[in-house]
Amino acid sequence: MSQINGLWHTSFTVMGMSKRLDLSLELTAKDTTGWIRDPEMKSQTKIPIDGIKLYGDSLLFNWTAGRLSFEGKYFPQGDTLNGIFHQAGLEWNALFTREEQALKKLIRPQEPKPPFPYQEEEVTIENEEVMLSGTLTLPTVSGPYPVIVLASGSGAQDRNCDIMGHKPFLVIADYLARNGIACLRFDDRGTGKSTGVYMSSTLEDFASDVKACVHSLKSDDRFVNSPVGIAGHSEGGMHALMAAQKNKEVSFIIELASVGTSGLEVFLQQQYDIPLKESGDSAMAVWNREFFRGACALVGAEKNTELRTKKLNTYLDSQYEIAPEEVRKSQPLMSFKMSVQMLLNNEWFRQFQTYVAADYLKKLSLPILAINGGSDLQVEPEMNTLGFARGFSKKSRSKSDAVVVPGLNHLMQHCDKCTVSEYSELEETFATDVMETMVEWVKNLPQH
Repeated sequence: MSQINGLWHTSFTVMGMSKRLDLSLELTAKDTTGWIRDPEMKSQTKIPIDGIKLYGDSLLFNWTAGRLSFEGKYFPQGDTLNGIFHQAGLEWNALFTREEQALKKLIRPQEPKPPFPYQEEEVTIENEEVMLSGTLTLPTVSGPYPVIVLASGSGAQDRNCDIMGHKPFLVIADYLARNGIACLRFDDRGTGKSTGVYMSSTLEDFASDVKACVHSLKSDDRFVNSPVGIAGHSEGGMHALMAAQKNKEVSFIIELASVGTSGLEVFLQQQYDIPLKESGDSAMAVWNREFFRGACALVGAEKNTELRTKKLNTYLDSQYEIAPEEVRKSQPLMSFKMSVQMLLNNEWFRQFQTYVAADYLKKLSLPILAINGGSDLQVEPEMNTLGFARGFSKKSRSKSDAVVVPGLNHLMQHCDKCTVSEYSELEETFATDVMETMVEWVKNLPQH
């Protein structure tokens, strides 16, 4: 038992972040104590761990307050601890050694490195009281050439759409510029260098920001004769369709892993698909979907914010009592209620769940390319691709297309496990074949 005692060190990557951790163990016949700490933190706070157990060569411990657990094996010959951390549905490997380990670097081979065969400009776009800050990437070929505005998905994103340790919009902008297409990517309002308040913004607000970017480009003398389109990822595809409505400045749209049905259908489907894929527990997945179905119906039916909050609280109390044990173990009632209230009880979600793609598609005559990943858990590919194909207007249908690319997840990465937690583990940021398809489609659009 005494062999395992002392200080241990590990380095790992999780959710797109590089982390180090120190572990101290003191196991005796009478007592077992230990702590963990993050050596990158200035405070070097030692966090006590509990539930420490050593069975033969198997070691287990918890940090209950942080919902973190570790299970692994001790190898006396190499003096190492090798195992798996679990936290909030995530799991990752960790190898502990006696020697301090360097911070692991994320491997992102697609991220562009200078020198670049194109120009970049910092730009500011005004949308009433909001000032959007972005980067305009310009190819070296002579114009006019197509210009694409990149619209990001749910969550506050910077201009690179930095997510899970990846920068997909940076990669896309680089690829477009190298292939003769200009690109504007921008920080979401209230994010990065852009002003405004993200948390209180609605779907309509974000769509108006995309529309302002298109107008800014068409007001630039360099792009008067250039076709300007929008490429929206996930929720950004919703912004794109909304921004293009009754807007002759938009020449084309590319929908990437986006909603071809309705916001409510997509949301409820992902509440089933994601937990089923992560845990394999179909009963848990069904409960999760039906729980959110009830919550969404309540949120949609009550317009008064105060009454809606009270009714949702009552619903959450009742549902928590009958929730699967895993749900009640993973978070206390107050945390459960707070997380659901924050997600659903706001004007953004009320607009999101009532969004119907066909309402916009039938009014648009411009070319639309919809690409969905065949292994997407967040936007189910088959029903949404079919939604796009059926929703194209008569004027748009002959010059539009909706396709499913097998083996791609929601971030348009070729995936192995194809879970949400795998996004950060994959080295690929954005599938090159999807970017090739985008470029070829845009360059073959009919000239106005």
